[in-house]
Amino acid sequence: MINRNLLFSIILCVICSCEKAQIKKEHIKITTAPGPEDILYDKINNRILVSCNERRDGEPAHSEIQQINIETNISITLPFINMPAIEFKPVGFDLQTINGIQYLYVVNYTQPRSIIQFKVNKENLDFVKEYKNELLITPNDLTVLPNGSFYFSNDKDSPNIIELLTNPNGGSVGYCDGNNTWKKVDSAVGFPNGLYNENDTLYVATSRHRALYKYEIQSNGNLLNRKVLSNINGFDNISSDEDELIIAVHPDEIKFALLSLIPTTLSPSKTYSINKHTGISKLIFENDGTLISGSSTALVIGNDLYLSQIFGEYVLKIENYKE
Repeated sequence: MINRNLLFSIILCVICSCEKAQIKKEHIKITTAPGPEDILYDKINNRILVSCNERRDGEPAHSEIQQINIETNISITLPFINMPAIEFKPVGFDLQTINGIQYLYVVNYTQPRSIIQFKVNKENLDFVKEYKNELLITPNDLTVLPNGSFYFSNDKDSPNIIELLTNPNGGSVGYCDGNNTWKKVDSAVGFPNGLYNENDTLYVATSRHRALYKYEIQSNGNLLNRKVLSNINGFDNISSDEDELIIAVHPDEIKFALLSLIPTTLSPSKTYSINKHTGISKLIFENDGTLISGSSTALVIGNDLYLSQIFGEYVLKIENYKE
């Protein structure tokens, strides 16, 4: 016969487990400008920066960098100063502190493509430089090193969209030393997307190659020893949380493609944490598209998870996602 106290404990544990399973994570939709495709944490100013760009044909053009107040969950436009009269369509971006000054580098998806460098101030973004080069073919994202050099991903070899169909592995990774040296450092990559660097290591996420690549960075910018860290398909942008890479994933490529044409399409979203050393992955968020459709970047700040999206007009905050 089972001990009554033991039986009571088992029943209590089952009840508590059921109650815990029924708890739903609180989520907040933080209103932003259209197309909040990329987000990053500005730790110095304790805010989230948002790269906003309306991408749908027929919609009013709208492009800006916004900031989200982490305490109030309110977004506002971050003004530019000393900005020349150039067309601005931000895509991927990255923060880096160089010689004690924090800079924001932004992929500018105009013709011709370019990289815009801003000095980051609390109240505004101060234009510093526009980088242009023929190797900026279809830049998707970039990552900046502490010395001011940077890597960028070209998702295809030509601005022509047909390139994706006829040459699906035509993507490349480019490098600039921050001055006049530009070169292609990897090629034949299937839609390279997000990039992240740390401790002389470069990570490149691909959307169609079933690969998250890991490289050794050389002093001249070249890359050695490409290894596949993970073979999950549909990777987008990369952020970091201690020993883990946090990566948004598009598990259904067809629905994700339809999302640009049909706004009501529900494109499923997943987010994985992937160990930087072992490649072991853990699914930390999954949704069928009803909560957020086509999530493009995932960002961990404390116990909260923030998700951006290619289209739409909000960043999704999942509170206490680790609990």
